[in-house]
Amino acid sequence: QERPGILPFPEPPARAGSPFLLQATEAQVVITGPVAHVKVTQTWENPNPDPVDGLYIFPLPENAAVNHMELRIGERTIVAEIRRREEARALYEQARREGRVAGLLDQERPNLFAQRVANILPGAKLEVVLAFDHPVRCDSGECEYVFPTVVGPRFIPAHQTDPGTIAPPVVGKGQATRQKLTLSVELDAGLPIQDLNSPTHRVHLMRHDEASARAVLAEGGSARMDRDFQLRWRVGGDAPEIGWLAWRDPMEKDSGVFTLILEPPVAPPDADVAPRELVFVLDCSGSMRGVPLTAAKNVVRQALQGARPGDTFRIIRFSEQASGLGPAALPATAENIRRGLAYVDGLRGQGGTHMLQGIRAALQPAVDPERLRIVAFLTDGYIGNETEIFAEVGRLIGDARLFAFGIGSSVNRYLLEGLAEEGRGTAAFLGPRETADELVQRFLQRIDAPVLTDIRLSWEGLDVQDLEPANIPDLFAGQSLLIHGRYRHAGSGLVVVEGRQRGRPQTLSRVVHLLEGEEDHEALGRLWARARIHRLQRELHAGPRQDVQESIVELGLKYHLMTPWTSLVAVDSEISNRTGPADQVVVPVEMPEDVSYEGVFGPGYKQVNGTAHGRQLGTLASSRVLQQVMRRADAVSALPSSPLMAEDRKHDAPSGELRATLPFRLLTLFQADGSQLRIEADGEVWWIRGQRRTLLGALRATEMASLRRLLAAAAPARWGTSAVAGTRLQVEGSWGSAVISLPSSVPAVQRLVQAMERQSF
Repeated sequence: QERPGILPFPEPPARAGSPFLLQATEAQVVITGPVAHVKVTQTWENPNPDPVDGLYIFPLPENAAVNHMELRIGERTIVAEIRRREEARALYEQARREGRVAGLLDQERPNLFAQRVANILPGAKLEVVLAFDHPVRCDSGECEYVFPTVVGPRFIPAHQTDPGTIAPPVVGKGQATRQKLTLSVELDAGLPIQDLNSPTHRVHLMRHDEASARAVLAEGGSARMDRDFQLRWRVGGDAPEIGWLAWRDPMEKDSGVFTLILEPPVAPPDADVAPRELVFVLDCSGSMRGVPLTAAKNVVRQALQGARPGDTFRIIRFSEQASGLGPAALPATAENIRRGLAYVDGLRGQGGTHMLQGIRAALQPAVDPERLRIVAFLTDGYIGNETEIFAEVGRLIGDARLFAFGIGSSVNRYLLEGLAEEGRGTAAFLGPRETADELVQRFLQRIDAPVLTDIRLSWEGLDVQDLEPANIPDLFAGQSLLIHGRYRHAGSGLVVVEGRQRGRPQTLSRVVHLLEGEEDHEALGRLWARARIHRLQRELHAGPRQDVQESIVELGLKYHLMTPWTSLVAVDSEISNRTGPADQVVVPVEMPEDVSYEGVFGPGYKQVNGTAHGRQLGTLASSRVLQQVMRRADAVSALPSSPLMAEDRKHDAPSGELRATLPFRLLTLFQADGSQLRIEADGEVWWIRGQRRTLLGALRATEMASLRRLLAAAAPARWGTSAVAGTRLQVEGSWGSAVISLPSSVPAVQRLVQAMERQSF
């Protein structure tokens, strides 16, 4: 049965009752220098009269090394084991069938996880405890800790058939999930702390000394889970150009791990900076409607006004398709900048996040050899095909640099950081209520030129190996770079950093002490393994490789880490549910703050049982039925051609099963006033007049099937393949392209046209 909302799971049966199983999330964060150790406790309770199985989809930091899960049931604690994903799922399913309480944690993306809990009895309460480590981001002495709280609604293109469990139900407008967040941060920066604050939440701050402090939520001790928590601070003193931390596992005598912290040198003044081609790419999808798009526009406005006379610029907007200010880059004259500002002012948010369209529009045009191409990508990142995006950036980037700007309260940081990594740039994040001034100034400083390029590391007197990243990226102004590695033997030696600064050689060197044992840095081993897993996953962007996947699995099992192919599973030894199989309940989440329900679900969305539903406006995950229809259409269009088939396409309608449901790529009805009504293969209905495209809505899978039946009955293959005066209807499909001039004496064509005009199928 086709379901138009974003829920990719079956509706809970009526007797399952309330989906609000998750009562609270508590995060305890301890930050020491550049590393955060986090313990998260989820409190679950079943308010229903029957046992249930719960599923909760939630975010964690994109660079988190998740290594621990346990279930707490009364006085009992069940510690999870790390297993291959298929083994963990089999253990969980067996426990679920036997009536045992069990927990399963799967990684769907590096920043998205699916938590399953089986056999929660009526009125029962239990806790799921997770632990992970991750690096803390610092730029120019400005440090930031982010704890994500909610998964924004992801757009998933129809051709991606297995996006994973990444689209939770969204609570209805004006309603709340009842989930509460409590959070505390213990900060020991190692340097004097200044300007400690949270731009997203009210916090109580307690200073222990000049280098350490504690922060807790002040909003009655808890907050709604509709936006990421951010804590920011500045570190005083002169930041070192090279710093390091080291740790050796006492059980492994021949292997220690370290993290090298590399700070860029100050860039010298240089009047001979090469001119640039500035490319601004704005996400104008429905989820950006309102506050996020307004913030993105402000970034572009300020950056345009900072362009130099020798620069050129392009402005590209994308949602369903990409379009721009003009076909080519414009010189950064005062008149052209005014044109650019007017174009930006007119942008609106609607439709889906077809990010590939924006990537290609920005990177495919030929590069001006006299200019360095700098691409600024502004988006909330609510998509589900990240790997496909990364592969395309890697294929097209050339010598360009891509800077990713995350706009909004719950940005997909995994996507933004990945874009910057593939594009050899950096990522920055702007909350919807923050001013863009400081962010834009840092951006303008960085895009002058990388501070240090072609970086090479050498080690004198130290046995160092397995660096991650293996290829050191360019270093930009204010950007700290963490390099993880392993060493065989303790000792002191010299690390030498060589690179080029605007074409001139630059060398830094420092004495490094890799000690025999350190008690406080055990997390470094997990961070090294997480960095290596990340690099190996990048190798899979171009396609699956069994050897690489197996290497990732081995690292996950050895270091007890979550990966796409390793999961944490915990099973109770006692049987709790003796009443038979429980119903699955999917825990709903909040709509991220300032994201428009109408922009995501469309103006005609409705609420069912407290969750939001709407038509497929392209910002929602495609229903399984619609994906199956599209796969079938793709399979038909991929059939091998033959001269006989080509002849049939010219003179006769399709035969057999296709006569009932004819696939097509584009169906266009030309109106007398010059406008067009266009229906695309994914069901989206567009009204087009000149350069203006307006998304009217989208057809359900059942409506698309009816449309295909009407189209098959009208037999477009018999119409002809050349336009004639007064053309009113045109169809493009795998069998060719056909047009017809109306009025027509063919009743089936008239029925098709009338149905298109009414959008009634």
